[in-house]
Amino acid sequence: MSAPTGPQPGSAAPKSTWVGLPTRPIGWVAVVAAVIGLGSWIVLPIITGVFGETYPVTDTFVMPLIGAVLLVIAAVLNPLAIWVWKQKNALNLIAMLLTAGAALFVLPIVIGEGISGA
Repeated sequence: MSAPTGPQPGSAAPKSTWVGLPTRPIGWVAVVAAVIGLGSWIVLPIITGVFGETYPVTDTFVMPLIGAVLLVIAAVLNPLAIWVWKQKNALNLIAMLLTAGAALFVLPIVIGEGISGA
């Protein structure tokens, strides 16, 4: 008699744990969105510094708005990946904490800059 190779009929599916890496593509999409969202706040000021004189649009409200939108996308996608799509792992949890914290810090500044017309 051979040992069973998979879940038996009527048995519960294994629970996900809080270790390791994402197990589904949506988990990796959320992590990549976090890297892009946080990385945009490094790349966009460099672009503004290099091209600010040549292309004046880079020295306006547009660049922080682009960074804020990318950060908000990541800040929304990571909690969805954890709670809705059950990607409960350390990498998604860290990405969620970093993007949510950064969004809470950056958004009031960007919104205030947009309202003031700076």
